[in-house]
Amino acid sequence: MRQEVSYTCSLDNSADIPHIAPTKETFMTFRPPDWELALFGWINQSWHNPLFDALMPVFSSEIFLWIATLALIAAGLRYKIVSMAVILCLGLSIAASDLACTIIKEGVGRVRPYHSVAGTRHLDSGSWTVRPEHATTTKHRGSSFPSAHAANSAAAALVLFTALRKKAIWLIPLFIGYSRIYLGKHFPVDVLAGWVVGLAVAGMLLPLYPRLWERFRSRWIR
Repeated sequence: MRQEVSYTCSLDNSADIPHIAPTKETFMTFRPPDWELALFGWINQSWHNPLFDALMPVFSSEIFLWIATLALIAAGLRYKIVSMAVILCLGLSIAASDLACTIIKEGVGRVRPYHSVAGTRHLDSGSWTVRPEHATTTKHRGSSFPSAHAANSAAAALVLFTALRKKAIWLIPLFIGYSRIYLGKHFPVDVLAGWVVGLAVAGMLLPLYPRLWERFRSRWIR
């Protein structure tokens, strides 16, 4: 039988030591340190307001990343500063980033805040709800670390910034990462790790795309 772990984070941002029930089998998954629980509590529980309650679900939606990306691509194509190679690079970078996150998630198994942290605000069927203060979790594995939303947005931002050289592009991963904490889907370290994964994956692949595009164009485009 695996252990049950309950992280607590009250609305006054106090972080208690998690209760770990004695078990025969120890399941290792890292708990949030006190500073991370405090930061999560401030963003998720203390800094909420009606405007953010309306905007953060939009920023957290996968369609937001694609709409923002497509809008930037359309603008780049219109002014002839984006080529089809950039579009190929963008799609493959996001796919590779998402795959990397999936592999890491399976190895780490960190449980999401709204499944493990008491007092977490989150959307449930379109309505905001709060996880009970003394709730315990029976969920032993999760997919919180790292944030794929943060990783994919960072990968897309690096590709787009390389092509367009517009600093405002970096607001996309910032908004998306913040929204994931605000919605109780991820801890701050999950988002930071996601940004690192996305930047690393896209950064390693960027030098390959010019050659890949030339090969693709010479073989398939006449």
